[in-house]
Amino acid sequence: MNSPSHLLLTLIAGQRAGLIAAMLLAALSVISELLPWYLLWQAVQHPENLLELAAWLALALGVKYLLLAIAGWFSHRAAFRVLYDVRMAVARGLTRLPLSQLSTYASGSLRNIVINDVERLEGFIAHHTVDFTAALLSPLVAAAFLFWSDWQMALAALATVPLALLAQKIAMRGMAERVAEYNAATSKLNAAIVEYVRGIPVMKAFCQSSRAFRLLNDSLEQYRALITRFTHSAVPGWSLFTVLLNASIFILLPLGIWRVSHGGLTVAQLILILLLGSGLIQPLLRVTFMASLIREMLAGVARIAVFLQPAASNDDPTPADLRLQVSHVYFGYPGSPILNDLSFTLSPGGFYALVGPSGAGKSTLAWLMAGLLSPDKGEITLGGVAVDRLSDARRAQLLGMVSQEVFIFRGTLAENLRLGCPSASDEQIWQALGVAQAQAFVAALPQGLQTLVGERGVSLSGGERQRIAIARALLAQPTILILDEATAFADALTENAFYLALRKTWPAMTVVAIAHRLFAVQHAEAILLLDNGELVALGDHPALLRDSPLYRDLWHSQFRLQQWHIRDQQQEAAGARA
Repeated sequence: MNSPSHLLLTLIAGQRAGLIAAMLLAALSVISELLPWYLLWQAVQHPENLLELAAWLALALGVKYLLLAIAGWFSHRAAFRVLYDVRMAVARGLTRLPLSQLSTYASGSLRNIVINDVERLEGFIAHHTVDFTAALLSPLVAAAFLFWSDWQMALAALATVPLALLAQKIAMRGMAERVAEYNAATSKLNAAIVEYVRGIPVMKAFCQSSRAFRLLNDSLEQYRALITRFTHSAVPGWSLFTVLLNASIFILLPLGIWRVSHGGLTVAQLILILLLGSGLIQPLLRVTFMASLIREMLAGVARIAVFLQPAASNDDPTPADLRLQVSHVYFGYPGSPILNDLSFTLSPGGFYALVGPSGAGKSTLAWLMAGLLSPDKGEITLGGVAVDRLSDARRAQLLGMVSQEVFIFRGTLAENLRLGCPSASDEQIWQALGVAQAQAFVAALPQGLQTLVGERGVSLSGGERQRIAIARALLAQPTILILDEATAFADALTENAFYLALRKTWPAMTVVAIAHRLFAVQHAEAILLLDNGELVALGDHPALLRDSPLYRDLWHSQFRLQQWHIRDQQQEAAGARA
């Protein structure tokens, strides 16, 4: 991976001409700063020409600020173009990043990257390129003028620079580590704030105050402690640095008076040297401040870099057929294996069920088959083509998935449904809603498809959200539809009606359903039974009842559970007491 500074140069490469123009104009404005000082010197020596010199002074200041304004226009224009390009690249990167890697980021951390880190980049390009050029060049130009005027006084003006640089070095010790710690604390605090805001409904339901949200309190305390340590360690050295930068007047003034008294300087020269020399090094304060900002900005570029990696190049091969084959697949997390040597084949147009005890690895397998995760070992192919070699567009066209956690975006129901197929007609939407058993409740809404729903579908029940998500997936008409407990909120009759309507409307679609309720999938053509990450049985319902003790236990336990009634348990308890 390229260094942050190299990546930064790559990001701004397209706006190089504008940035060079901005810095050249800033340099010219710095050079034009000398003219007002020269005119003031002339005014002291020739007071009779004061009105004419004042006109030239006004013109010089006007030219300086005009140059700075044009430089700012070039830099801001470049900055906003870079801002747009980087935000779009990060957005595309978010779609490409594997979910296993994306899940390591808290939502607050992602917000910090997409908003704050990119914003720092824009601020650096828009403002600090011009300011840095001016702050770096201004002391050099002023020092050159002082050396031209009187080299001895110029050396006196620079006498405190070595001491100031030493103080700066002391103040900046360990700065890189402190900046990294600060950025980590900021990301953690942002994540905690987002989680706190999302948890407000739960806290209100249980009448809890903000003190009950320990993660936010801990993050705030850690942030406060970090800032306190940072201030205590940096302020003494920084204060000494700023004092020394402004201390040249204590050398220039007595030395200048002594030289005037001995005829080495004129009063006019002394005034000009005092005006220039006392503020000669002050722009270095801005340089030092901007150096700290640049560190933060480069740290942000390093975080952005993860999302700017180019997509893996492939020729987007076309599957030879629609068979989904899982071959010797292993998957797990460090110290926690989940799937172990799974192999099976799903034929086109079949209805398959993944069942097994909780924690058997069913959802993980579903995500692997959908191409949202990559196996540690083995391969999952569609028509002989590895699923992870397909482009995002082709994979979304061929493989659809509805997970347990569905997301409804803020907007209308129609807008949410058309995410699956932007060109879908109202007739197609109602057909998909009918199959998903959602047509009745949507039709009963006062505004129907144009009903506004809040973010995450807060105005809908859990079952309604799941049915909308199923209809959205059906509109895309994938070749293979994977349902990960997608009907968990539905009752048994609704669930059964959904599967019947789905098979009748799209008989050629391969359906893979993960279900805890075995009654809903007992008519599947093949049932895959998982246990502890292994495929322990495969067959239809009668065969598994006959040959698999685990499946038989699951089936009978669910049957007994349906017959169970709380009154029965109360009667048993009463009999035991008697």
